[in-house]
Amino acid sequence: MKQMTRIVALVSLLALSACSDGMKGTYEGPAFSLEFHGNGKATQVSELVGAEVQLNYEVEGDKVRLRNPEQPGAVLILTRTDADTLVGGPMGLLKFKRKH
Repeated sequence: MKQMTRIVALVSLLALSACSDGMKGTYEGPAFSLEFHGNGKATQVSELVGAEVQLNYEVEGDKVRLRNPEQPGAVLILTRTDADTLVGGPMGLLKFKRKH
């Protein structure tokens, strides 16, 4: 019975970790930073004007799509080039590095 309980616990843990999109932490860019909270929520923080905007995001492969719920038609697509770098935006000019 103990063995079965351990197997169920392990399978549950693996299933939960598979649901994670892997996006957590702060990525700093040229004019603003992106704070990924996990599970589709992020905050854009502008250090210049001190403004924060709540965003939704989705991850598909190496693409991260950011959407402002107040501007439904607008989307910013960034590409993960490695575990610590996101690039994209107009003509690929935006580059964000993960803050450690």
